Amino acid sequence: MPTLNVKCGPMLKYDTVANGIYHAFALVVTKDEESNVSPEAPPTLQLRTAPSKGPAIQDAPSAILADNAHATSKGQRIYQYKGVGPGNQEGSYSFWRFKIEIPLAEVEQAVTYSVDGSPHAESDVPAVTETNSHTFYVPGKFQNFRWAAHSCNGFSSGCDPSDWAPPDAKDEAPFNGANPLWDDVLAHHQKNVFHTVVGGGDQLYADKLMNEPELKTWHEESDPKKRMNIPLTDEIRTCLERFYFTAYCNWFGGGTFSKVIAQIPMLNMLDDHDLIDGFGTYPDDLMQAEVFNTIGRIGFKYYYLFQQFLNPLDLDGLDDKNHINKSVIIGAPAAYVQIPHHSILSYLGPKQYILLVDCRAERKVAQVCSEQSYKKLFDAVRALPPGVEHLTILLGVPLAYPRMVFLERTLSSSLNPLVLLAKGISPGFTNKFNGQVELLDDLGDHWTAAPHKRERNWLVERVQELALEKHLRTSYLSGDVHACGVGVFHGYHAHDPALDPKYALAVITSAIVNAPPPPPVISMLNKLSRKTHRSLFYCGTKETMVPLFEEDLAGKKQNDKYILGARNWCAVDYFEDSGDLQFDLRVEKEKGRGAEGTKSYPVRTPKPKWNIAKEHHHLLHTKKWGEIMGGKKGAHQKDHSDDGSQSSHAS
Repeated sequence: MPTLNVKCGPMLKYDTVANGIYHAFALVVTKDEESNVSPEAPPTLQLRTAPSKGPAIQDAPSAILADNAHATSKGQRIYQYKGVGPGNQEGSYSFWRFKIEIPLAEVEQAVTYSVDGSPHAESDVPAVTETNSHTFYVPGKFQNFRWAAHSCNGFSSGCDPSDWAPPDAKDEAPFNGANPLWDDVLAHHQKNVFHTVVGGGDQLYADKLMNEPELKTWHEESDPKKRMNIPLTDEIRTCLERFYFTAYCNWFGGGTFSKVIAQIPMLNMLDDHDLIDGFGTYPDDLMQAEVFNTIGRIGFKYYYLFQQFLNPLDLDGLDDKNHINKSVIIGAPAAYVQIPHHSILSYLGPKQYILLVDCRAERKVAQVCSEQSYKKLFDAVRALPPGVEHLTILLGVPLAYPRMVFLERTLSSSLNPLVLLAKGISPGFTNKFNGQVELLDDLGDHWTAAPHKRERNWLVERVQELALEKHLRTSYLSGDVHACGVGVFHGYHAHDPALDPKYALAVITSAIVNAPPPPPVISMLNKLSRKTHRSLFYCGTKETMVPLFEEDLAGKKQNDKYILGARNWCAVDYFEDSGDLQFDLRVEKEKGRGAEGTKSYPVRTPKPKWNIAKEHHHLLHTKKWGEIMGGKKGAHQKDHSDDGSQSSHAS
């Protein structure tokens, strides 16, 4: 039996279901010098399946051995990291990927697995030291997935993690503040299993890269133009490789999060902090500057290794026709990096799919995705099998969110007295990369920002057309903003939501770890949320925010009903009796005490029930559409119960 010094893992990644086969992967990262495995004699994953018996099985201390395994999977080394220079990452490390294929059964299956071998004494990953085997769950043939969603899984560089430990905690280790809501996810999983956990972006915060000593000269250069011209050195490249490798091993291999992703397969899409704050939102001169561009390239490389278990350039290729990931959709070339657009379309049961859109690879100041990539995504949706009722579209940044147009215009002006003053007395107000106002890259990231507004409206129109054509209820899911809320798009005239192909919730769940904005910002966002926006009136669509938070976290009535500033995650359930899809925002009741309970704010969206003749579809965005739809008005109801057992549609 081999010995393995596990640096990170095991981690699970869900792919999709194709032809009745469940596809997923496992990954472990091992230190080569203290692990007696090799590409010629790789580690082996042992799996054992059994019908699920209800609540999640606690991970067992005993390993699955060859003589009691139902299936095995040989590890494939997809990358070898070779540490050089100073630091604690001397030596080499291997990334071992294991393919998992399980035929769907009539009932849900519990799949227990372990990597064959004994842990080296220096293995300190909780998922290894606390157990020798783990269990995940594969839904039955006719069962829809129950899944969790999250975003912003880390602390910004200016946030002290110890501030987010419980007030009476004695131990203020770095992971104290990160664990509470992941503990809550696990607690819910133990009661009613999740089949996948969807990451909506910023699964890693790479902001602390700027603290690396090799970047000191580059980072501290006060003249943005001079900084852009600083050449890339071997020392800087080595520093970048070391930083991303170490950051991922520490974050994905530590705390409760590491236990979650050993039991619930991930399904992730990146956002900017997985690379570096604002990547893609800055002007061409900065994006093409040698050091900054290389930061993005290496950030993408490690995102694919640790979150997608892929090595696109050296092993897995850039053709999605025979790709090892059956869910991947490879689009147009990236704007500034070498790996093109990679989106994901995954099966979540016979009635639901999820489309995770890569909104970072092609991003520029005035573009999120190209029409070439959108076409591939829409063609993939058109090829979905009959009977699918719900399509959730994951976009890292919210599609419906309070507008901050005045602030964006104000901060864009280099002659603004506020900006000039801030540069002199508050250097932190401007970012270190090109001297823009720090908030501007965040505002520029938003779909409602002036450079992206036309693309946003075009996207909403195309998705509405897809919904009508495929008879799908579409919903949007996003993160990024460190607060939660629900927007809604619907037809210009009031109708029963079930009969309206334009009806789409836009759910925001953020952040599961990071700190929320200060109360005055949340209050401002709530005031802005009261407006019904006119930007889509031209195509017969209204958009607004849903007043979901009529109660505060203590159960008292409140005025700020649209945006809630507290850490949160989202549980998603399909209801077989009604065909509704429920998004249940689970919000931390008290700072640092997520593990002791979250408050439930559920909202449901109905299955599609319209029956509109195809010859009328071309009128979707015209004034005649209201006549075709009729005039049935829908209820606007919500429920704020702690258990989430009661909820109605928001409209």
